[in-house]
Amino acid sequence: MLAGNAAHRRPPPEIRVATVARLVLRAGLTLAAHQPTPLSPAQARVLRAVIAAIRPRGHGFDQPIDDDVLRDVARFLPYLPGPLRIGLPLGLYLVEYGPPLFARRLRRFSAMTPEEGRRYLAGWGHATGLRGAFFLGLRTLVFLAFYQHPDVLASLDVDWAGRAATLVARRAELLHGHAG
Repeated sequence: MLAGNAAHRRPPPEIRVATVARLVLRAGLTLAAHQPTPLSPAQARVLRAVIAAIRPRGHGFDQPIDDDVLRDVARFLPYLPGPLRIGLPLGLYLVEYGPPLFARRLRRFSAMTPEEGRRYLAGWGHATGLRGAFFLGLRTLVFLAFYQHPDVLASLDVDWAGRAATLVARRAELLHGHAG
């Protein structure tokens, strides 16, 4: 009886963890914080298409900055929590190969026009569960990188350095007035 149970037991946790770690490393992902998480060329292609579909257009937002946004999102990946550092690059594959499943389209996401991509991703925005959460996180990263780009800030008349200098000068005035 004991021999039969031993055959059906799960492997020890250290073996399962080692297997997962090997798969993660083979996929080119990293578990350690602040380590580079390089995007594969396929993941970069999908992320570039996501950026083209998500980013705002018109009203001064049509600057050619998609490559800068892609670079900034990829640069931020190592600072995400471990599950997101793994989940985001893997989720890009779901975005790429999901149209037959989620939109009844027989083409990859990166082959869609930006307008088709916007409609496809709008469905992700209305989804619940992990798919909706993934899209919300991805959209947040794209918007953060987009709206912090110097060209976009300039088109919005946002001058963070000037505002900081003004606030520091004002605080110095207030402190000087109270000290005297």
